Amino acid sequence: MELQFLGGASEVGSLGLVVRDEGRTLLFDYGITPTDPPAYPRPPPTNVDAAFLSHAHLDHSGMTPILSRLPKGRLVATPVTLAVAGVLTRDALKIARLNGYLSPFESQDIRALEARTTAAEAGSSFRHRGIEVDLTLAGHIPGATMFRYRGSKDLLFTGDVQTRATRLVPAAEGLECDVIVIESTYAGRDHPDRRTTEAEFLAKIEETLERGGKAIVPAFAVGRAQEVLLTLASSGFTTYLDGMARQVNEIYASAPQYLADAKRFRRALEGVTVVEHPSDRKKALREADVIVTTGGMLDGGPVLYYIGEVYRDPRWSILLTGFQVDGSNGRQLLDQGTLTVDEVTIRPECEVRKFDFSAHAGHSDLVALVRASRAKTAVLMHGDDRTPLKEALDGEVEVVVPENGQAFSV
Repeated sequence: MELQFLGGASEVGSLGLVVRDEGRTLLFDYGITPTDPPAYPRPPPTNVDAAFLSHAHLDHSGMTPILSRLPKGRLVATPVTLAVAGVLTRDALKIARLNGYLSPFESQDIRALEARTTAAEAGSSFRHRGIEVDLTLAGHIPGATMFRYRGSKDLLFTGDVQTRATRLVPAAEGLECDVIVIESTYAGRDHPDRRTTEAEFLAKIEETLERGGKAIVPAFAVGRAQEVLLTLASSGFTTYLDGMARQVNEIYASAPQYLADAKRFRRALEGVTVVEHPSDRKKALREADVIVTTGGMLDGGPVLYYIGEVYRDPRWSILLTGFQVDGSNGRQLLDQGTLTVDEVTIRPECEVRKFDFSAHAGHSDLVALVRASRAKTAVLMHGDDRTPLKEALDGEVEVVVPENGQAFSV
């Protein structure tokens, strides 16, 4: 069995894994790195027999439209993942055009891919021309799955995985396999207790309101915004929601089987005022206690409007809830205290805090997942620094730490 990463081996982004086995060629995920400008993985082989998408985030799904140009093969994912990925890839194309990037795909590629998808539910198996792949819940976000390919060896591809239940999704459970290809985003780092983080987040909003300010909460449209809304649901705060998350909410609400508590999710949405039009944003500034808005890394979206209106007011807070990649506005704000908007650099006087609402497994949980798999080989991917995870697993399993483009056998 031969493996090769087209991207995403040694970085968080542009993930794509080719598996060649018994005359078949499979592709697991095919994403971009949503930097400015975006970064892309290597081209896929032309003989892909089937492609599998673990979840909809752009670093996993953002290049899938070009798979429609391959002569054969289908894209397999849960219905939720396929629906949300369609929203995100269309938005990525729009952003590329607005910013003058040369997009690797066009609208017709997205439409062509949708005609070549197979929706498979978590808990089922995909079988086609001798290919057998099991899908199982990965935690992370609604619809996310791990894939176990049953070939000359059983190979488990985790995608992004969360082994602890959250307000939004149930936890992933380990599967036995021979080879585990596992993300290592948080290698060497464990997360603080989630309930403690939520309590601190709510307390900071209360503190902001007491001094006469309000809270802007930048959040990723897919997964993080919904987790934040669930956290705010019983707080009594007047919450407004702006951006693409409202489309994602509709998709998630239509697939209750992928939610930790569908009734609680619907109740949380009922308590939120949605900003339907840009003209409603001034009302949100006046009336909201909390404004949850995209984009989560401050590189675009409605969040820049809100910050632009209040950045001189030290009573307000900007509460970051997601990972801020190097080169993003969010990372710049954390490291330097500045933002760059339309080539103008500003220094917000608002309080800035970051809260760990991560949907990824921490270091200890990654180690436990490898042990639960009883795998003989662990391939570490999707991490900026995989060394701590390798050191933790050395001596228990064979650990492979590949680089992009490197073909290797397991």
